[in-house]
Formats: sequence, C-alpha cells, structure tokens
Amino acid sequence: MSYSHNRLYVIIPAAGSGSRMHSDKNKLFMEVDGISVIDRTMAAFRRFADEYGVDIEAILVISPDAASTWEEYIKGKSDYKMVKALAKGGATRTESVGNGVRTLKDLHPENKDPVFIHDGARCLIDSDSLGRCFSAICENGIDVCVSGVATKNTIKVVRSHEDKEPVIVDHTPLRSNLYEVQTPQCFKFGTLEEIYDRASRDGIEATDDTALAEILGYEVRIIEGSYSNIKITTPEDIAIAEALLKT
Repeated sequence: MSYSHNRLYVIIPAAGSGSRMHSDKNKLFMEVDGISVIDRTMAAFRRFADEYGVDIEAILVISPDAASTWEEYIKGKSDYKMVKALAKGGATRTESVGNGVRTLKDLHPENKDPVFIHDGARCLIDSDSLGRCFSAICENGIDVCVSGVATKNTIKVVRSHEDKEPVIVDHTPLRSNLYEVQTPQCFKFGTLEEIYDRASRDGIEATDDTALAEILGYEVRIIEGSYSNIKITTPEDIAIAEALLKT
C-alpha cells in the first residue's frame, strides 16, 4: 500500500508507574509471555514500518529521573533505532505529551506530517489498526482521529457520590452512541502543535489527547480499532494479554 506520506512521527508516553500493578517497577518493563511490554510495543511499530513502507521517528516520554535507566535499556536494541529522543514526563498526561510535542519540534516535522500518540502500555496494537489510522490522517483530509471500538457493555453515568457506597445511577446513555477510545491518537503535526500550545497557554488538562482537541473545537473522527488493543494497567491485564497472544 502506498501513501502520499511515507513518514510517521510517534510520541510514546512511557513514564507510567506500577501503582495499579502493586509494584515499584515501571509496568512497561514487565513481561508479557517473556517479552517486556515496551519491547512488544516497539516491535509492533517496527512491523508496521516494514509492512507498509513507512519511516518512523519516535519520541519516548519518560519519567524525569529515569533517563539513565532508559538509555541503558534501549542501547543496542534494533527496534529502538526509530527512537530519536527522550522527553521528560510531567505531572499530568497533558504536560507529559506536551513535552513530547516540544521535543518533536526538534525533528522539524512539516505541518501536514502525521503524528501518532500511542501509549507504551498498549503492546498488542496490530499493523492493520495502525494502517487504518495512518490512511485516515494522511489520505482523507482528517486533522484529528483516534482508534476506537464500539462499547459492548451497557454504561451507567453516576451522580457525584463523594465516596459513598453504593453509588447512585444518574442515567444510562444509549450504548449505540458509545465508543471506547484507544491509542494511537492521531494528528497532523500543525494541528497537534496548535492544540498543545493553546492547552499550555490556557491551562487546559485532559486525560485523553483528542479530548483536548474536542475542548478546543476540533472535529475528532473515530477509526476502527481492535478489541485486542488493551492497555496493560493491572496484573489481570498481563494474563489477558498472554491469552490474546495465544488466540
């Protein structure tokens, strides 16, 4: 498959703690079927680059005190040759990715170049999902899109409960209107730069990169993702990921 662009920039937040893993170890260094989470993520992007003929330049966003650890960890590993710089994470997701965007500027991307923001903990991302996102952001006149899947479960919106149990249901939204978004979250560089410049200037925070775009009035499209593209967050997720690898 050919595209009008053959270069992709990727910002990979990789500063996650092991708090919900009940571990002092960065969850990205934990193993899924004998291979670390972050190694699987990098291998997924290397496969995509090989299969689709795309040159990838990546920024890893890491904990501020972990530079020496990461430099040693990635040394000599072929899948990390695409990593062009390490950026320091911040106190929030928005601050961390914003630092990644500012570091990315040093690679001199053009305004229309595609940029993916992909959680390092989503190590089962597949080439087809990446390809659909890449095609959308490069070929279809889209400035912002995100990989996502239709919600399978009924979702309840609850009232503010101030830690009281049991919580009280406020309402039940139509399931047909609900999607679970994943990563990659995809932008044209010029749009991404503008979004994070405005977020920084106006003090806007969000736990989702495309949520910033929504707040600032950009149209966000959902591109078909994969239910297997889970985020490694708790010990159960390791077992689920290993089971998915066997299917």
